[in-house]
Amino acid sequence: MKKWEEQKNPSAAAGAVFAVLGLGAIDIMILPPILMSVVGTLFALFVAVIACVVAGGIVMAAGPFFDPPGGPLTAILAGLGLMAGSVSLGAITTIVTIGLVNALVWYGRLHYRLLKPAIDPQG
Repeated sequence: MKKWEEQKNPSAAAGAVFAVLGLGAIDIMILPPILMSVVGTLFALFVAVIACVVAGGIVMAAGPFFDPPGGPLTAILAGLGLMAGSVSLGAITTIVTIGLVNALVWYGRLHYRLLKPAIDPQG
């Protein structure tokens, strides 16, 4: 694009057109399947975290009444451990989600910088 801005000749125009078409091809063919699989995995992890917190609460609250091996304290500690592990997994998943959103914003800003000369024509 910079070559096209500096020199208005056919080879610079062809290079700019192919660069924009290549960027569009990456956006349409390669990025969505990767992005959808990552978002699906993150959603599944969030659902698993919620399920494990609920399961840990059930084990902690109801486990001592079912005479588990090791006594009631084992059930209470197992429930607490399950909830603590799922909360830490939820925190890590949240950090990864924030990083993914920041990467998508950065990628969108790259597109805007590329297309800004076409959006704002020079007076």
